[in-house]
Amino acid sequence: MRFLREIYSDSLFKNSVYLMVTNLFNLALGFFFWVIAARYYTPYEIGMTSAILSSMTLIAMISSLGFPTALLFYLPKEPENAGRMINSCLVASIAASLMFSIMFVSGLDIWVPSLKSVLSSSGLAAFFISVTVASNVSILISSTFIAGRKSSFHMTKETLFGFIKIFPLHAFAGFGAVGIFLSWGVGVTLAVIMGFAMLSRVWRGYFLMPAFDPVIRSMAGFSMGNYIAGILYALPRFALPVMIVDMVSPESAGFFFIAITIASLLYGIPQSISSSLLAESSSGGELWTKAGKAVKFNAELLLPGVLLFILFGEYILNLFNPSFASNATVTLIILAAASLPMSLNTIFITVRNAQKRVNASVKINAAIAALTLILSVPLMKSSGIEGAAAAYLAANTIAAVAVSFKIKNLSGFVLKSVLSRASVK
Repeated sequence: MRFLREIYSDSLFKNSVYLMVTNLFNLALGFFFWVIAARYYTPYEIGMTSAILSSMTLIAMISSLGFPTALLFYLPKEPENAGRMINSCLVASIAASLMFSIMFVSGLDIWVPSLKSVLSSSGLAAFFISVTVASNVSILISSTFIAGRKSSFHMTKETLFGFIKIFPLHAFAGFGAVGIFLSWGVGVTLAVIMGFAMLSRVWRGYFLMPAFDPVIRSMAGFSMGNYIAGILYALPRFALPVMIVDMVSPESAGFFFIAITIASLLYGIPQSISSSLLAESSSGGELWTKAGKAVKFNAELLLPGVLLFILFGEYILNLFNPSFASNATVTLIILAAASLPMSLNTIFITVRNAQKRVNASVKINAAIAALTLILSVPLMKSSGIEGAAAAYLAANTIAAVAVSFKIKNLSGFVLKSVLSRASVK
């Protein structure tokens, strides 16, 4: 009870918990989504869809121009300019989404030749572009909710998305891999509509209006740095399934995609805590005190989570399909282990963002992305999707070792916090 009271009374913890519960709901609903998909669609079709979704998500993140993180930092500082900031960020991001997604579908022969058979028609290409734009808008809306310390609204929006995308799966089964993507697109679209309906309840007086206000110039340096860092952060997780399609097989891409989707529950713990930490830090206070609380909270949740995946990962995958359990269990365990060094990197990056030292975010994420992609090529050739997972673990571990030299007492603090709590119990 004391632990629950501590969470409820501290906005850093409370908003972090809302974000983690959202990730839990997303995983649970995503779990049902992919379980149902595995019943109606073949591993080949799931593999192709994973490449489509990975490409779409990566384009959406590239098109966000770093504004989701910038909004977390600047909106609490300048609430009187909330409407102008939000609308200006939306206009810029939507324009970028249209440009990059059109470039992608126009150059499939260059980027991902294997997807040309799926996105060949103009109608499907237009739908891909629309869903990419909607996904980008959804990311921005979520950032405004978190910045306004209304993470519960983000949870509501994402839960709606998780529910809605499940229902059309059976009806669209005749479309093959495209059917899964169509279901996904329906869910994103309705979630964005709900998000706009709730925005005025978070930022009073907000009204959706096309605008490009000079107010976002003050955000330019911060958002650009995080834009580059965000692309680099997302690159390994969304590039690997696409690489696996061409280097291993579409079926293997499906196995890897399901494994990393499940492991994302663990990745969401430090991400949720870090998002809340950045929003809290922008309003002042002792940064390192809040960072210490964040590290301790992260360790208390993440360590049992990793153990859970090690012990029961095979059973979880078996619920999808026995073929997933036999082909992706080791991959899931490796990806789950990657969450430990990743969490240290994520929280350290957030501290540097709060200090406006955005270059640190770029350097760390660049190192992780480069190491992952370089190591994954030989490891995938020798070990398939397990090699891809091992490359991701190795890259995050090397970065975490480098980070630990920057804050030498952090590892000791984490260990001390965990051991002291265990001794009390």
